[in-house]
Amino acid sequence: MKRLLLPLLMLVLFYSDSLFTAVLPDTAFNGKYVIVPRFFTVGLLFMSIFFDRNTAIKYGFLFGFLFDIFYTGILGAYMFFLPLIVYITSKLVKVLQNHLFILGFIILFGIFLLELIMFQLNVLIERTEMTVTQFASIRLGPTLLLNLIFYLLLALPLKNAFEKLRRIYND
Repeated sequence: MKRLLLPLLMLVLFYSDSLFTAVLPDTAFNGKYVIVPRFFTVGLLFMSIFFDRNTAIKYGFLFGFLFDIFYTGILGAYMFFLPLIVYITSKLVKVLQNHLFILGFIILFGIFLLELIMFQLNVLIERTEMTVTQFASIRLGPTLLLNLIFYLLLALPLKNAFEKLRRIYND
């Protein structure tokens, strides 16, 4: 029964992205900004740091596939790039200190990379007409700010949850 806690936590984080988007009205901030919650990505990066990198890569692949099916319509975008972001982030953590303050920057960097890759992919297939400057001011900045707030609120609970889950899985 306890082994279901990890998939349940990740499912809640996955669903919280779309739930937050549904609750936040399009007219928030006068419709000037596009704010993208990346709560699942934050949780996935925490999983790679405090639980197990290989498991996080598998979850990134699986949930990336689900994200592609339900939200993007481009099969393979998130399915490939979420595990890549997990891998890059886990390598950065090994080079830098494993301190919550430093992790905040690393996780924001991971979200930055994901957003930038998705933007470039959308430019490549001509699904957006946004310039890089517009992207940075309308979408990237507000997205990073929202996810920073999420990180500040839930960094310690997520860290503790993944460390506890690691102990459960190792027993």
